[in-house]
Amino acid sequence: MAHLKEAEEKMLKCITSSYTKDYVLISGGNKIWTLSFVQPLSPKTPLVLLHGFGGGVGLWALNFETLFQNRTVFAFDILGFGRSSRPHFEGDAEKAEMQFVQSLEEWRMALGLDHMILLGHNLGAFLASAYALKYPSRVKSVILVEPWGFPERPDNAEEERPIPIWIKAVGALLSPFNPLAGLRLAGPLGEQVHRRVKDFALLAIVRINLGAASILLFTYGNIQSGTCRN
Repeated sequence: MAHLKEAEEKMLKCITSSYTKDYVLISGGNKIWTLSFVQPLSPKTPLVLLHGFGGGVGLWALNFETLFQNRTVFAFDILGFGRSSRPHFEGDAEKAEMQFVQSLEEWRMALGLDHMILLGHNLGAFLASAYALKYPSRVKSVILVEPWGFPERPDNAEEERPIPIWIKAVGALLSPFNPLAGLRLAGPLGEQVHRRVKDFALLAIVRINLGAASILLFTYGNIQSGTCRN
């Protein structure tokens, strides 16, 4: 978590506007790490940024000041990512989805927001959509950037195309693991593996103020298991 904090601070140095950062407390003793760019005189609906899988507030660094010009903007680390708490999630997909949705609703209530515009990127877009379906009266607009989505499972899926037993066995074996667990298990080598995988995506990023090294440290730190709940 120390690496993540260090990298985030370096990435946010490019922001010249004033903002606050703090934890927002929700149920279960969980905390949501939040950045707030407040325009107290703006009548416009606040914009809430939901990052993608493996991301966090630091990856919005180059977007904040443009988005903040005429409205209040919030960004937070989704529960289980970044500097937010990393609780146990239900094994059932629908229950886990509701955990994410409820954490967003409790965050909204804690900040006293009546309505929001949600802007989500991949996993964040999925969460924004799920939240809007559950709490439509709280959402003015939803902006989806490269959204994740899953097709409905056909009623006769097992009959039409049975899943081989060996695939079911592998799925059962891997189900307790986070998709990023492989990098965690790699220990000290994980950063090197992550660096090689991300090299292709950094060709353009190295030209900007965030710095490739900070981004690598941020995303690698993001996959580490937390030793506490914050």
